[in-house]
Amino acid sequence: MAKDNKKSFVKWLEILQQESWQLELLISGFAIFLLASAYDQLDGFEYQINLLTTGNNYFGALIIPFQILLGAWYVLIINLVLHVLLRGLWISTIGIRYVSGEIDFEVLNFSPKFDRFLKKRIISFDLYIERLEQLCSIIFGFTFLIIFILISMGLFVVGIIMWGFVLNSIEENYHSAWFSLVVPLLLLYILGGLIYFIDFLTLGWIKKQKSISKLYYPIYRFFSIVTLSFVYRPLYYNLIDNRYGRKVVLFLIPYLLIFTLISSARFVTHSYLPAQRYLHTLSNDRYDDTWDGTKLLSVASVKSKFVKNGYIELYLPYIGKTDDQVIALLCPDLEPAKKGVFFFRNIDQTGVQMDPDVALECHSQRFQVFVNDSLLENLTYRFYDHPKRKNHGLTTIFDISFLSRGEHSLKIKVLFPEKVADKDTLVFNQTDNIPFWKE
Repeated sequence: MAKDNKKSFVKWLEILQQESWQLELLISGFAIFLLASAYDQLDGFEYQINLLTTGNNYFGALIIPFQILLGAWYVLIINLVLHVLLRGLWISTIGIRYVSGEIDFEVLNFSPKFDRFLKKRIISFDLYIERLEQLCSIIFGFTFLIIFILISMGLFVVGIIMWGFVLNSIEENYHSAWFSLVVPLLLLYILGGLIYFIDFLTLGWIKKQKSISKLYYPIYRFFSIVTLSFVYRPLYYNLIDNRYGRKVVLFLIPYLLIFTLISSARFVTHSYLPAQRYLHTLSNDRYDDTWDGTKLLSVASVKSKFVKNGYIELYLPYIGKTDDQVIALLCPDLEPAKKGVFFFRNIDQTGVQMDPDVALECHSQRFQVFVNDSLLENLTYRFYDHPKRKNHGLTTIFDISFLSRGEHSLKIKVLFPEKVADKDTLVFNQTDNIPFWKE
């Protein structure tokens, strides 16, 4: 009974294997549609990462798994489009074979030179269809193997990031002895991951070495779980157990290298435009009504370049990783609230209850605002959560009715920390020059 069940299952697999092209086309078409619609969501994800980075440099490490995710998106959409095109070619060859059968060179009546050349170079039409079928299936399987490999790399990098968070927490809150204990563990984690990756690229060379295989076995088991490689392990070993499959896996290295080089290529076609021209450029990023929302801004902005009602609303962003140091030097008596990740609690109740008036006064001292080189005095600032940028900061609204009609300039200077004689001091530096036109 068990043998009959096994035979029927194998027979079912063989039938499914022959008809798998239909599933491949269905999955490829559906995946291409989803990938095309997910591109805007990827942009939004990158924006959120950059937003987190403004508060702490450690969040910048999230850019690495995001780049892996973006790479997976590109690999999927490029390979699946290629797969659909080749499947279309394969289907068309089957239709042509039904109409015309094999290639009849006698009917073509080419000259002897071309007849010999084409007969030598063009294989049997049936063999051509068979190889095209194999190529399509390999591309489909190869695509998802690459995706899972990229996911594994991303999980490994996320592990390094988590170790970084642990080190940062230990450094800030615990004894240095713990720090000296965790650092070697992090180095062992990185070294073990590199050994595991080398074994993968060399098609299991380390596992073949009897002298070190016992030492490598716990490393292999650990990173199989950490990177979730056990999910696609059967696919990987099924590919490398034959010569053709080994070539496919080894092709991963030049494939990813070429893909990285092409995706990072940039073309410069304007020879006489200076690279440092920000303060001399009319940038859409400085005006809320023309900002496209794709790039996180750490600079001031106004509502529009055209002022119609005689009032300017100026937004000044708060960048925690740099401004916190300034506020600590500027207002040493202002006790900071706690920051971090909180679950099941109101964030406002987790830290120090700061006096909003004192905090606002301290933040306000960080800025100097000029209109046409004239310093504006006694500006009123308020805390402000920008509805488009999704980040925090200050805003001030002031009257410019005294200005004449035409172009004017709004300049912002911000306090920055500097080392002077080995002491931290604060210096005003100009960060923005925003032109506007009064109507």
